[in-house]
Parts: sequence; C-alpha cells; structure tokens
Amino acid sequence: MSELRDYQQRVIDEIYATWQQGKRAILLAMPTGSGKTRTFSELAKDFCDRDRRVLLLVHREELLWQAKKTLEKILRSPVGVIKADRPMQLEYPVQCASVQTLVKRLEKQEIDLGAIALVIIDEAHLSLAPSYLSILRYFPKALILGVTATPSRLDGRGFDRLYEALVIGPSVSELIWRGFLADYEVLAPESFLPTEEGIRIAGGDFNSADLAERIDRRYVAGCAVDAYLHHSCQKRCVVFAINLDHSKAIAERYCAAGIVAEHIDGETAPKDRQAILERFRAGETQVLCNVNLFTEGFDVPEIEVIQLCRPTKSVALHLQMLGRGLRPKGGRKALILDHAGNCLRLGGAKADRCWTLQGLTESIPAPEALINPIEEAIEFMAEAIEPPIAFSKTQIDLPNLPKRRVEIYETDVDFFHLPTHTELETQLAHQTYSQSQPARPISSRSPRVPSDAPQSSPHRDRRSAPNRQIPPQASPQVSSKRRSSPPKRHLSPLQQVSKAAIELAERMENILVWIWRSWFPPKRKRVEIPRRSKRPQSF
Repeated sequence: MSELRDYQQRVIDEIYATWQQGKRAILLAMPTGSGKTRTFSELAKDFCDRDRRVLLLVHREELLWQAKKTLEKILRSPVGVIKADRPMQLEYPVQCASVQTLVKRLEKQEIDLGAIALVIIDEAHLSLAPSYLSILRYFPKALILGVTATPSRLDGRGFDRLYEALVIGPSVSELIWRGFLADYEVLAPESFLPTEEGIRIAGGDFNSADLAERIDRRYVAGCAVDAYLHHSCQKRCVVFAINLDHSKAIAERYCAAGIVAEHIDGETAPKDRQAILERFRAGETQVLCNVNLFTEGFDVPEIEVIQLCRPTKSVALHLQMLGRGLRPKGGRKALILDHAGNCLRLGGAKADRCWTLQGLTESIPAPEALINPIEEAIEFMAEAIEPPIAFSKTQIDLPNLPKRRVEIYETDVDFFHLPTHTELETQLAHQTYSQSQPARPISSRSPRVPSDAPQSSPHRDRRSAPNRQIPPQASPQVSSKRRSSPPKRHLSPLQQVSKAAIELAERMENILVWIWRSWFPPKRKRVEIPRRSKRPQSF
C-alpha cells in the first residue's frame, strides 16, 4: 500500500492531539476523493497494533465492501463483517458493520462485540440519526471518529450535540492544484426550474413530488440527451434524476438515441446492481441514471461527465454529486452539465466554504487582522528608505473605483473593469490638456496677407456669389517668444493630488510585492496557465 500523503498524516496527528486534550468525539471533514477511507484505515491499524478493537459503521452495502477491501490491504489481515444473511466472525479485532443490522442485533442482545476502543462512522453527516445514536450508547467509553466530506445537514441542526471538535482537511482547490483531484468545467443550459415559487421545502430541500409535478420528465430527458450529444458524446456519464420515473425516462431516451444507458436505484437487486456497475466500468454502458444512489461513497474513477437533472437546496447533496466526477483522469478535465441551476444557486466545488460544528457559515475576516501586519511592514520599509518620505496629514477623498467581482460559479466569471495605472495617467493627461487649447502649429497657419486685403474663411463655401461681401480677418499676431517655446501648463490642485496618489499607490504595490516574496518564497516552479472563462450555453 502506498504511503500516506502529507495532508493525511497532518489530520491524523491533529486527531491524536485532540484526543489527548480530553475530547472524545471528533468530526473529520475531507473532500470527496481526498482519501478518507485510507486515512481512517491507518488509524484503525494503529489501534489494532495495540490490541484494541475497532468498529466501523456504514449505511450502504457498497460502502461496506469498499471499506472492508481497503482495511484488509492496510491491516494485512481479515476483517469481520456484520450484515444480514452473513456469518459473523467476531474474533477479528476490526469489524465492519451495517448500521441497520447492528442496531437490531444489539437491541435483541444477539451480539457481543467486547470492549470497543474506537468507533469510526463513515458518511458522518448521517450520524445524528436515531439508529447511529442508539449504537453509540452501547459503547460509552469508546473514542468516536466521524468522517464526512460535507459536515452539513439538511435540517440545519449542528453536530455539536455529538462531536466536540472539528478537524478540517485540505480544500478542493488545493487537491486539484496538486493533482489529487481532476479539474472540471461547468456548462449550465437553461434551468429546468427557473423559479422556486410553488415548490414546497421538505427537510431543508425541494419536495421531490413538487419537482416531479413542475418539471416534465419528457422535456428533461430530451434536453439531457441533446446536451450529452453536443458536449460529451461517447463519454461515460452519471445522471442524477428527481425520482424513479424521471430516471427511467432519461435512460429510455438515451437508448432511443442509440446510447447504451441503464437505470439503477436502491431497489435493484445486489447482483444486478453489481453487474450494471461492472458493465459501466468496462465501458459497455455509457450512461448510468440514478436517484440519490451514487451521492455517497461511489468510487468509480471512470466517470467523465456528471449530469445534474435534480434541483437541490442542499450544499451537502450538491457537493456529493459533483464529487463523483472529480477522481483523477490523467490530466483530463471533468465536465458538469448542470440543467438544474445548482452551481449558480450553491456555487461550485472549488468555492470557499467555512465548515463548523454548527454547519456551514459565512464568515468575513476582520479587517484589522489583515491591515495591522501590512501597516507594520510599511512602517518598517518607510524607515529604511532614505531620504524619508513626508506624508501629508491632509485627508484626501479619492474617487471610489469599482471593485472586481468574481462569481462563485467558475465558468460564468463576470469582472467589473478596474483601471490600470497607465489608464489613470492617460485620463489625467487628457483632463489636463483639455483645459487649455494648444497653439496651432506655424506650418498649418494661413499665409500672411495685408490687413486691408479681404480674406476668405476656410470654413465658408468658396462657390458663393461674387458680390457676396466677406468681412476682413486680421492676421494672427505671433510673437517670436511664443513661436520659440510652448506656454507652461500648470496642473490644478486636484490633478496634482491625483498624480501623487498614483505614485504613492505604485510605491505601495512594490513594497507589498517585496514583502510577499520575502515571507512566502516560491517552493516549486509553477507554469501559469491562463484561465479560460466560458459562459453557459443556452439550449
């Protein structure tokens, strides 16, 4: 088995440090695809090496077998399974248990797991359910580690009623930059749900029955197939639908278009479900349509396209769906076809989010925390400059320039125009020279004529009648002093202040760049790739 990544070792060290502080229950938040199973498997190995028993709780069969396979690779020993219609082997120090099966057997006193030292909860955003809480009551002295990619609940309740500390892993942006996750592009056709009026909210999310009634499944299927053929033909795609009828209608429309597609849901027999997944991995099936089946723990790196046909208000559900397509693909980008407007409503996977035990919050850092270090650095640099710069104490009201704004939605970036220093100087120069008209060049002036001779104006019609009286025009009197040198032009006080402000801004920029490069020297050579900005295409 490969060695731990640096961020995995970091969160493990932080977990142990938190346990040493006397906090028993810890919630670990790591993005989808960052190696959560690998991380808690290493913790299970540490406990197993010290002859302590470990219990892993999962709520789906696919998650159970995936976790068992990873644990056996790390431990290099068999792992027990507690599941319906499966024989139990309780002598093994590590047990993988289905939550539904274990809670029934504990209530009926049909099982004795002994002294469990560590309880690991996979997909811990579900751990406040009564079945999980009932199981944890049987192990009052065990340490608890909950693992999830999205520490957020639909009902808005926090996790502080169960967990005492939150350990946060790396962000999605960092993992993409380091190559541990695939980058992605988002295309947002016209949303199936242009307005939320008339849609009831059930449990913090849109009511599925109202969505199915509002959105015609035939229209959804047609738009989904057209978008796939136009942008991602011949690529393996996973479709998230509203309900079973919508999922089956989309699969049928794909098949009618000559694309091999299959529908899969929680009621599909385990053997049939496994066969469908194997055909998808082998490339025999190109499109899989499901309803909330692949939102958690579905590890298929072959997914190239995610098609969102299910509107949601849940950030957790949205990120779980997006995470299915971010497994590394050898440098290729994943494609998100967002028909539901979820990315515009909730943001992309790379958006900055502040996770807490109370849920997802929006926090703005205090300005003093950012300004004070900068002010100290500027004072330090100002003392080192010779001769010292004398700053005027007069407060100047500078014009409010428009700020640059970036939408959370990555591919629909909208920037306000921010003038550069060169553009500001050009504007000031135009304002300065527009106040006084420059003298006409001598070469372009009219030839000298006697003052008593009539002259014709160059702007008048030369084809006028001969008897038309043209008033005499005095010749311009140009002194030798004016011909030799142009007049001096003085800047107004406001223009002088503006010019000084521009020069001060350039000095400040140079100082801050020097400070940044001194404090954070580059560790490796990076190739800057210009970011492409794509706007959603309409269908």
